[in-house]
Amino acid sequence: MWRKTLLVTFGILIISSLISGVTAEKVGNQTGEQSDKFSYACNQPYAICDTAFCIPDQDDPTKMRCSCTVENGTSMGKLPCNEWDAVGMYYDKNGGQWMIKGGYAVGQVTSTYSFIDAAPIEGNEIDPNNTPADYTGDVYLKSCSNKTGDGKYADCWNAPCTVLPVDINEDINTDRVASSYAVCDCGLVENLSEWSIAVHGADNCENKTLCNDYIISGEPINMSKVGVLKLSKYLKDNPGVDPSQPYKEGFCEDCTSCASNTSTESS
Repeated sequence: MWRKTLLVTFGILIISSLISGVTAEKVGNQTGEQSDKFSYACNQPYAICDTAFCIPDQDDPTKMRCSCTVENGTSMGKLPCNEWDAVGMYYDKNGGQWMIKGGYAVGQVTSTYSFIDAAPIEGNEIDPNNTPADYTGDVYLKSCSNKTGDGKYADCWNAPCTVLPVDINEDINTDRVASSYAVCDCGLVENLSEWSIAVHGADNCENKTLCNDYIISGEPINMSKVGVLKLSKYLKDNPGVDPSQPYKEGFCEDCTSCASNTSTESS
């Protein structure tokens, strides 16, 4: 699974380096609820970088370029909702897809945090009464460590992200179908002994070298736990606000029989 993800990541990052410049125009402000003075729960387009593989920017190795998926729904960001509205994009209800407006080379969203594609952790079984029929979530949080203190990860929370058109050669003056991926400009956090990342599938929970083989979007372990608690409380207090997130993201070691049950994996 991770090999396929890495190939897709590098392809998108290389293409994105050919596109530059975004003209700002905000798409209708959305309302949100302040979780604390640093975090806001908002319902609007965002990028999710929880499992993103990243490469250093060719001009500045302290900055990371990460390939993240574009989603729409409830997530947690660091700024008020109207400060990370989508730019130069709109949703085509008839076509069921996001579009980049004519006159804009690319669209823009912000990287935030959600439980989208989180694996079930309560007994590791899908609840048919609380889950869409096609739900295939298989994302777990994974603890990382580095005994020499040389660990590193990409910090993507609240990072600006560029959304390319599916066809980069299409006339810029026309509305174009947006890619389902965004390239996010993330920071680099270094000299770590422990941190956490998110992974697709139980097999990657057991992968002992993944954390140090690549630079992957991550965060401090304690922050991961706080984020899970805050978002799960918001979703619980606002039932029905986002049915696409029926499960909260749990650490691999907290999942029941996750290593032996593969029925919920999409890889």
